[in-house]
Amino acid sequence: MLLAGYQKEGRPVRDPTQAVVTSLDVLLIQIIKLRWRDDFLTWEPAEYGNISTIRLGSENIWRPRLVNYNRQHAEGWSELPDTNAIVRSDGEVIWTYPITIHSTCVLDIARFPFDVQKCPLKFGSWTYDSLDLKLVNHSKTGNIDFFAANGEWELLSFDLELNEVEHSCCPGVPWDDMTYTITLQRRPTFFLFNLVAPSVTLALLTVWGFWLPPDSGERLSLCLSLLLALTFLQQTVTTYLPDTATNIPLINVFFVANILLVGTSSILTIFTLSIHFNSVNLPPVPNWLRCLFCLGQSDSSTCRVNAPQVNEVDDVDTFFATNGANPTWRLVRRAKKFIRQFNEERGWKTHNLKTEREWKILVGKIDRCLLVVFIIALVVITASVLGPNK
Repeated sequence: MLLAGYQKEGRPVRDPTQAVVTSLDVLLIQIIKLRWRDDFLTWEPAEYGNISTIRLGSENIWRPRLVNYNRQHAEGWSELPDTNAIVRSDGEVIWTYPITIHSTCVLDIARFPFDVQKCPLKFGSWTYDSLDLKLVNHSKTGNIDFFAANGEWELLSFDLELNEVEHSCCPGVPWDDMTYTITLQRRPTFFLFNLVAPSVTLALLTVWGFWLPPDSGERLSLCLSLLLALTFLQQTVTTYLPDTATNIPLINVFFVANILLVGTSSILTIFTLSIHFNSVNLPPVPNWLRCLFCLGQSDSSTCRVNAPQVNEVDDVDTFFATNGANPTWRLVRRAKKFIRQFNEERGWKTHNLKTEREWKILVGKIDRCLLVVFIIALVVITASVLGPNK
């Protein structure tokens, strides 16, 4: 009898100029609760055995059909479930239905794993403006009474904001929407033990690695091992990050900076070992590097060591030419040739040793500069990652 002649396609008001006031309440247990008044679903309880409340299939009555504007669904807009609605004798309708919402959310992972995410759920009518359907909030915030805690995320707040906006399609016509903002903070304990702690340990090992001599083969082995470990950790971090993130986490910047510095240290170590085992025919240190690292001016006269002694021995040729081919002077001539070769070899060896020593001093200074740069970068990035949220 109650639904005789009822038209569910039309708004449930007797006055066409009157808006249907609809109360929206979202519970974080996959439940949406709507309340509104239907002028055509009223009766006198005394005439029907004092029955003041009945339940009707929601598919048989008018429904607000609010939608989530930023919902993401593989098959478009899904149909609302046909759960029963509670109807009171004064026309109040309460419709509660379960639903799982897949909503878009722009993630800010710059401070991963200490990030805080804010994800909005925007609800509104797709066909009725605020002159026909007026949204009101059932409470000041979303309902979290039955929220089940999550192991990875901590719920900080479930705020509610009621807006009245105008769309470009319909200027001058207000539309109501209600936005629930879910604020979540990642629980960092798991990542502290499995990502941050190993990262800091590897960074400290990198610092101590700079104290090894640059010409040490063990330092090269340590650098290569650190590169492998840092690359593995960086790939591990990537598996925990969404593909839709709009920025790069600082912990990845930390890994990349660490990898670059360790790689540069490895190149310096290889160069120093090459100098150590290939000290012959080394080019002199360029003047711009001497000025940059305060090595002083080069001494080009090093290769002319003992030049006076060689000239003095050259006088033997003149004496030999005036005294004939005496066997004794032949021996002296051979000795003179040996002394010349010895002096030349000693001069070049001294020159090579000096050049090698200058290159090693230069590499050592570059190594110390890298150590200072690495420590500064380590302190700045660690403070940015572990510091308080802004």
